[in-house]
Amino acid sequence: MQKALVVGFGVSGKGAVQLLLRQGMEVSVYSDDEIDLSDYPQVKNVSKVGEYEAVADKDIVVISPSIEVTHKIVEYAKRFNVPVIGEIELGYRYCKGGIIAITGTNGKTTTTKLINEMINAGEKKSYALGNIGESFCANADKISEDEIAVLEVSSFQLESIKQFRPRISACLNITPDHLERHKSLENYAMAKFNVFINQGMGDCAILNYDDQIVRDFYDDIYGEVFFTSAKTEVKGAYLFNGKIIVNIDEQYEFMDVDDIPLKGEYNYQNVMTAILASKLIGIEDKYIKDAIAKFHLPRYRNEYIGSVNGIDVFNDSKATNIDSAIKACNSMQGDTALIVGGYDKGIAYDGFFANLPDRVKHIIATGDNVYSIMQFLPSYHEYTFEITSSLERATELALQKTVKNILFSPTTSSFDRYSSYIERGEHFDMIIANLKN
Repeated sequence: MQKALVVGFGVSGKGAVQLLLRQGMEVSVYSDDEIDLSDYPQVKNVSKVGEYEAVADKDIVVISPSIEVTHKIVEYAKRFNVPVIGEIELGYRYCKGGIIAITGTNGKTTTTKLINEMINAGEKKSYALGNIGESFCANADKISEDEIAVLEVSSFQLESIKQFRPRISACLNITPDHLERHKSLENYAMAKFNVFINQGMGDCAILNYDDQIVRDFYDDIYGEVFFTSAKTEVKGAYLFNGKIIVNIDEQYEFMDVDDIPLKGEYNYQNVMTAILASKLIGIEDKYIKDAIAKFHLPRYRNEYIGSVNGIDVFNDSKATNIDSAIKACNSMQGDTALIVGGYDKGIAYDGFFANLPDRVKHIIATGDNVYSIMQFLPSYHEYTFEITSSLERATELALQKTVKNILFSPTTSSFDRYSSYIERGEHFDMIIANLKN
C-alpha cells in the first residue's frame, strides 16, 4: 500500500485526504496548526513526530495552497527524494474530464462561476471547483470523461504543479498581490504563468490584451492564444461601440453590453473570457447569452446591503487587493466614506493613494496593516484619514460623515482576524443589520 502525506488540513487538504483514501492509500497529515481528525479515524496525525519521521517512509507528499514550497517539511521531502506536489496537481492526475483553469488577480470567481453556468446551460455538465471554495481533489475522480471541471486557481496552487495541463487556460489580469509570499511582482506573475506552462498542441490560452504583463505571456505559450480587449481589435473577443465582437473562426457581433447585468470594463473582460472559453468547447451562443442574462455576482463583490440613516452601504469584502478596491471606489456615485484594512501582505500603498477617485472623501483604516497603509499617506490630500481598532468602530465613524455612500473595500486579505473574506463580509453584514435595528 502506498503511503501519502498531506501537509495542511484546510478545505484543500481535506479534499486531498479524501481523494487519496479513495485511491486506497495509507494517509497521514502534517499541520502547523491544531487539527481535528475525528472524521478520519484511518488517518494518522504526524504533526508532532518531527519532519524526518513524517516524510521518511512516504511515497508522495501533497501540500495545500497555504504551504509554501520553502516550508521545512518540503525541504525534508526533497532530501529523501519524496515527490512533492500540490493538491491541484493531485486532482489533475485522477480527473478524467476536461479542465478549464482560470487565474488572475481579480475576477477569478466571477469568471469561473459564469463559465460553469454557461456550460451547464448548454448540453454539457461541469463543476466549479478549486480556489472558488469547493475542493478539486474532493471531486476530481468523480468527474467523467464527458464532463468538465472549471477551476479557479490561485498563484499559491500554481506554484506546485508538475504536469497540470488544462484544455483551456485564462489569465484575467495581474496587479501586485501576495508579495508577503512571492516577494516580488515578477515572482507572482511567473506563478500565474504556470497555468499555461504545460499546454501544447490542441490547447487554448486566453489572455487579457489590455494588461501588459498578461499580454507579454504570449511569446512563451505553446497552445493557441486568444485575447480579450476593451480597447483593441484582437483575435478572440473585444469591445467595439458598446458591443462584444467575437473573432474566432469568423468575426461577428455577439451581444450589446447593455444586455449584460455585470457593469464596468473589468466585468466585460470577465464576460468576454467566459464567452471564449465556452465557445472553444462548443457551447452554442444561445446558451451562453442565456447564462449571462441570468447571472448574479457572487456575494461580497461591491454588494449593496441597504441604507443606514440615509447612507447607502456597500459590502466589498472580496476586495483582497488594491486594484479591486480602486475599481469599487470608481463605481461609487457620489461622496464616499471608505473603510479599508486587514492582513498585512507587505504591499506598498502609494499606488492606492495615487489612484483614489475624488469621490472618496474619508478613509477609515482598521486591521493589522493600518500602519503599513499610513506610512504611504501623501503629505497633501483632500480626504480625512483615521485609524481605529475594530470594524464596528470604523463603521460608526463612517456613519458620522456627510456622504452618500459607505464602502467597505478592505484592499487586502482577511486573515488577520477572519478565516476568509466571506466570514469578514458576514461580520460587516451583521454590523449593518444591527445598526438598522
